[in-house]
Amino acid sequence: MRSLEEKAVRLLGGVVETETLRLYLRLLVVDGCPAEEAADFFGGADEVEKLIRAGMAQVRKPAAGLPARLMPVPMDVVLQHTLAGLARQALADYERLLGGYQRMCAFASSAGAEPDTSVGQLARLITDSDEVSRLTSTLLGSVQREWLTLSTHAPTEPMDGAGITATPSPAGRGARCRAIYDDDLLAETAARDKLEAIAETGTEVRILPRIRMSLGLADEGIALLPLTSSETAGVLLVQSSVIVGALWEYFELLWERAIPFGGGGSNGQGLPEIQIKILRLLVQGLSDEAIAQRVNLSLTTVRRHIKALRENLGSETRFQLGVIAVQHGLVD
Repeated sequence: MRSLEEKAVRLLGGVVETETLRLYLRLLVVDGCPAEEAADFFGGADEVEKLIRAGMAQVRKPAAGLPARLMPVPMDVVLQHTLAGLARQALADYERLLGGYQRMCAFASSAGAEPDTSVGQLARLITDSDEVSRLTSTLLGSVQREWLTLSTHAPTEPMDGAGITATPSPAGRGARCRAIYDDDLLAETAARDKLEAIAETGTEVRILPRIRMSLGLADEGIALLPLTSSETAGVLLVQSSVIVGALWEYFELLWERAIPFGGGGSNGQGLPEIQIKILRLLVQGLSDEAIAQRVNLSLTTVRRHIKALRENLGSETRFQLGVIAVQHGLVD
């Protein structure tokens, strides 16, 4: 349990308010508590409300005769929610700073003085597409150790693994490049081809369902967050060590869960037709019971076929089985 607390502190420390994090850790350690006892557990209803407002706890409705429980939200979801709030605040702060700086320039100009054009910022919004391209090229060209990518959409051409037009991958200079993409991309032939091309450049590619944000991380020092999948919408450049560190921990947490793309497993030749049918239904997200009804087999027989598929394709989980099936063209 200590390792769970340590991971939460590494991931959320300095990003979440200290007092709120303390409350969250208490709830995380006990894996939730009865909702009616939560106020006593935390020493007041205000503390419970604080956790819920921060998106760090939620009340799970009663089920099967069990009472409602106050449950901790998964720490990666907490981080994503918190970072989204920080990004909005950074944008608001930037707009105020820019407005004030423009007024200072106007005042200095009217007074006949030349204003200092250098304003140091820990977070900077960049909306000019040409500047975004130059920044990305410079950033990728300066990576010495590692470049990390998290993306909800297929990369553009030429590919840098982050969906942003840029110079050749840092992998060519010996830097380690890792990228995680949303598994929805596997349903698109063109996107799948792009992921394979990225993997051929030396980038380690993994797949994960329901990715919530896109980002690029360079050498644990700089984060680049595209505002949307379109380059013209701009990016948020973050140089705050606290926020970049939290983003790095967030990526590592997702990397542990993600499934490698393009490696291992059988080519699937010679699979019985019934197993191909079961595989297609499984990839669609149907339960074992629903699959049994669709193929007119017993639940026991269907589970035996799924076990055989996992063994033949070298899969440890149902999700990985689906990824391998798509990679090898076993499903449409």
